[in-house]
Amino acid sequence: MNDKDRRRARDKYEKNPTVIAFASVFQGNVRSSTPVFVAGLVEGNCQIENVLTVQESGKWIGNIHAEAVIIDGTVKGDIVADDKIEIGPTGKIYGNIRAGSLAIASGAVIEGDMKVTDHEEPLIFEEKRSVA
Repeated sequence: MNDKDRRRARDKYEKNPTVIAFASVFQGNVRSSTPVFVAGLVEGNCQIENVLTVQESGKWIGNIHAEAVIIDGTVKGDIVADDKIEIGPTGKIYGNIRAGSLAIASGAVIEGDMKVTDHEEPLIFEEKRSVA
């Protein structure tokens, strides 16, 4: 694995995201080829060909399929990431997870099954950077 492959998802993907802002509610399915940041509430499923970030104030109710997923908020549904999933210390997932690689911060909550397809075990870490 080279250094580029080891970079955190929040550092790896391009900018210019779609934003579901704090106190906003979006109902419906989301398709995007650019990054998506959720600080509000989304009720629906998604297909994202980039990174999906659910910020600490964000909540996603529905199934997620994305290139990479960063969870600092709450997800109620299953998550499939073609590349990696990073779950921050405030992240809560109530559903099953499948990803190429998985990083879980101390303090994260996961209620569901986990399947990692590229590495043998999830990486557990202490968050040293701000999650914002």
